Amino acid sequence: MNRELSVTYMSGPLDGKTQRFEQPEPGDELILSIGRRDGCDIFLPFDNQVSRLHAKLGCTVEMITASEAVSEPFLLSFWLEDLNSRNGTYIEREKRGIRGRINIRPGSLFRIGRTWLRLDVPMSI
Repeated sequence: MNRELSVTYMSGPLDGKTQRFEQPEPGDELILSIGRRDGCDIFLPFDNQVSRLHAKLGCTVEMITASEAVSEPFLLSFWLEDLNSRNGTYIEREKRGIRGRINIRPGSLFRIGRTWLRLDVPMSI
């Protein structure tokens, strides 16, 4: 089974582009770096309001109790963390930037510098 998660650019020169990542295995965590630095998983070199290492987006997978309908159910949870960036990290329409690590739901919009991104609803294919 191919499981992935994705982030879609909602503004800027990459507007509409989707970046896909493989979901971690149960018990593991995927941490995506976001920033202007070469090598960042979500690379925003075109936005001068983005710090070199601006934020991290994480995904954890936990196995949960099986049922008759689903033999190996799992729960995905996501978090977003600002890394003391100069211009902050914002969720949805919040006027104040986030502090530290916060939980985020699939479908949520978040802003890094001037660039809006969306954590897409994960797909299992």
